[in-house]
Order: sequence, then C-alpha cells, then structure tokens
Amino acid sequence: ADPGEGGPESAQRESGQRIGPYVVKGELGRGGMGVVYLAEDVRLERTVALKALPASVAGDARRRERLRREARAAAALTHPGIAVVYALEEIGGNLFIASEHVKGRSLKAELAEGPLGAPRALDTTIEIVSALCAAHDAGIVHRDLKPDNILRTDEGRIKVLDFGIAQFTDRTLTQLTIAGAVLG
Repeated sequence: ADPGEGGPESAQRESGQRIGPYVVKGELGRGGMGVVYLAEDVRLERTVALKALPASVAGDARRRERLRREARAAAALTHPGIAVVYALEEIGGNLFIASEHVKGRSLKAELAEGPLGAPRALDTTIEIVSALCAAHDAGIVHRDLKPDNILRTDEGRIKVLDFGIAQFTDRTLTQLTIAGAVLG
C-alpha cells in the first residue's frame, strides 16, 4: 500500500505526510490502541486529533472492531465535557478516528505537579462526573477512565477522551469483551 494511504508505515508518520484527506502536523501521543496525530482535515480546513490503529495490529479483527466501537461510542455522545468525534475513516485498509483536537494538558500532567487543592479537585470531579453521566445516560460505560484520558482545556474546562474500551449496555456490542480479561 502507498505509505500516504495508511499502509504499513502508518504507525510512524512525519509532519507533512498525508493520510487520505488529513495532513499530519505532528504526534500527540501513543497508547495501547494506537497513535494519535495532530492533523489538518483539508476538506474542512480544521485541526483534528487523528487516531490510528498501529500497523502491527492492523490485521487484528478484534482491535479493529474496538476502534470502530470507540468512534460509535464517542460519536453518540453530545456533552461539553466529552471530546467530539468527527469521522471514522478507513484509508488503505487501516482505520482512523478524526476527533476534536483539545488544546490543554492531561490531568496526569497536572497531578504530577502536586495536589489540586480542594476547590479545584471538587470542580474537576463534578465536570468528570457530569461527562460520565451523559455517557451513562446514552448507555455507554467508559471503562478506561484515568488521568491520561482526561484533559483540562486551555480555558480550564474538563474533557473526557478515549472510549476505546467502552462497554455498551446493548449486549450485542459487548460480545467483543472477553470474560475475565483485564482492559485499560
């Protein structure tokens, strides 16, 4: 496959490289479910966070379905405390999720500097719980809530990210989870 179309080189992208309609600006992070790039969607001329399933697991049907499930879960949610998913793309045989690029830093980075203090901790907790309640009302349980998956925006608001191992209350969708498996 053409490296510009999500081929085996998709796990390592450089600035300026193209993935379908997206132009990579840099790498935002890596995790168990893939690499997240800062990219520009040239169709809509907006900056996005573009999450790619790593090439090493691109052929793994279970992981591909988990990425599809993350997009469906997050796209079903409308709440100011949950990052917006714009698109699920299949490019060159690989899956990508284009979502809102949240400018800010993780709660993990914030906590590394020390305790939040009671008022800030309370406000942070209320915002997280509000976002999770919206997800639960939609029948979605996050299941990987951790400081890495919570960002404080530059404006000071909380955004919950990464519904990669979300569990749906619809039993047909939860069959992707193996009984007794540890996720997250």
